[in-house]
Amino acid sequence: MNKLFFKRILAYLIDCVILFVAITLINVFIPTSGNTNELNKKLTNLMNDYMSEKVTIEEFTEQSEDLNYELTNATYISSVVGIIIYILYFVVFQAYNNGQTLGKKLLKLQVIKENGGRADVNTLLIRCLIPYGILVNFILIILILFVNKSLFLNISNILSNLHMIIIFITLIFMMIKSRGLHDYLAKTKIVEI
Repeated sequence: MNKLFFKRILAYLIDCVILFVAITLINVFIPTSGNTNELNKKLTNLMNDYMSEKVTIEEFTEQSEDLNYELTNATYISSVVGIIIYILYFVVFQAYNNGQTLGKKLLKLQVIKENGGRADVNTLLIRCLIPYGILVNFILIILILFVNKSLFLNISNILSNLHMIIIFITLIFMMIKSRGLHDYLAKTKIVEI
């Protein structure tokens, strides 16, 4: 493994903390439909029941899918806001900040094009769609609004599993070649400055 891999991961973790705080603060002002607190409480109780073996894995799976569907339906506006914040931070802010997020700036990393040019908004948008879950979340928002529960749950499971596989492959590429799949797709690379 290379040193750049660890710096990239640390930069990403720093960015995640920053975004978590920002999104949490903004979500205080975003209305949700339904009773999200009650749904979260039911999910917690269900998890506790499963851990204490009061419900079987089949019951847990069925009930958690239903509760997650209801929760996703109740919080899709927050998901839209999250996507917007991720795009503003990882695309717009980074494009106008010389290819750096705050995490990259702290660790002296920069996103540039393969040819050494500056990464523009379009390049960074392509680069961030997959690893940050923007594309998957966008598709899920569309699905929650327009398809039935059964279809939503099936597609959601497929997309989530596919996304995890892509992230795993990306991490392997980053460890070996210092570039993730998203870097190859957007024709970018990370350099130390």
